[in-house]
Amino acid sequence: MTGYLDRHRKPRWRFRRKGYPPHTFREPHGSKAFEREYARCLEADPAPIAVSRTKPGSVGDVIARYYADNAFQDLAGSTQSVYRGVLERFRAAFGDVPMREFDAERIAALMNAMRHKPAAAARLRKLFAQLFVIARRAKLVPHGFDPVRDTRAPKSVSQGYHRWTEDELALFEAKHPLGTKPRLAFALLLYGAQRSGDVRFMPPEMIAAGRIQLDQSKTSTAVDVPIVAPLAEALAAGPIGTRTILENKFGEPFTPKGFYGMMKKACVAAGVPHCTPHGLRKSAARRCREAGCTDEEGMAITGHKTVKEYRRYAGEDARGDRADAAMTKVLANLNRGLANRSGQDTEIGGNNE
Repeated sequence: MTGYLDRHRKPRWRFRRKGYPPHTFREPHGSKAFEREYARCLEADPAPIAVSRTKPGSVGDVIARYYADNAFQDLAGSTQSVYRGVLERFRAAFGDVPMREFDAERIAALMNAMRHKPAAAARLRKLFAQLFVIARRAKLVPHGFDPVRDTRAPKSVSQGYHRWTEDELALFEAKHPLGTKPRLAFALLLYGAQRSGDVRFMPPEMIAAGRIQLDQSKTSTAVDVPIVAPLAEALAAGPIGTRTILENKFGEPFTPKGFYGMMKKACVAAGVPHCTPHGLRKSAARRCREAGCTDEEGMAITGHKTVKEYRRYAGEDARGDRADAAMTKVLANLNRGLANRSGQDTEIGGNNE
């Protein structure tokens, strides 16, 4: 993204990316509308391939139809970007193969070949289901042809992004003092409890009222989170950008890759190379759980739509404090039972006398 002055000396912004069409922004820089316009540029289709090169009824044909369908168009921009990455890799390998050739046996073989990447396999299988909906509707495959239902994705044993521990949080803070960009990003992610995609585009005006108020880009969930003391301290120390709170060295909003790279480098320097930016959001949820917050209270901060997803972030780990409390109750109950039996034995002995 580059800035320039038009012939009226008005500041304008232009998006340029190799292999993608250029775009001149229409919305005011720093506005929410500008953020959405920028996100659409990042997630846009690459320069289109000539239609004549796409074989009717092929995988490439069905993927192109899916991109134009409401099932894809109604997805959040970040989700579109993820799905597009999966589908474009699949199209590069199988674009000319007729869709009808992907029967259950062939899909199952793909799932088996991806056992080392269970999450990616599950996502591809999910997208297969969408593609067959499109293919059946366009009569590119026989009516009722649904091979996906006869397959399974490999079971995932991963817990996803690592949830930072309190010791790991302390190590990061010790390495990156207040007034550094990694520490500011860290504080926004941990105490704001929002996704990187939303943190990257937070404008300075957002924090003027002492609250983080936004519609989450992934789910459109509205959140209204207070800026607590540790976050206020980090914001006061800066550095604050002019257009967005966090800006790269060029004075522009971070790209997803650039933001992740900056934070990953900071994690390595702090001695926590296994930690990631998204893990801080999980730590925020964990802290809510450990503080005794209800699911509804925690979800009001993180913006999760379902209790199941929130609890996955907050964690259902083995809890020593819960085990201690449970065992205390067990022992107390046993002692009461022993006391009752002892009293009964005394009464019986007294009666015999």
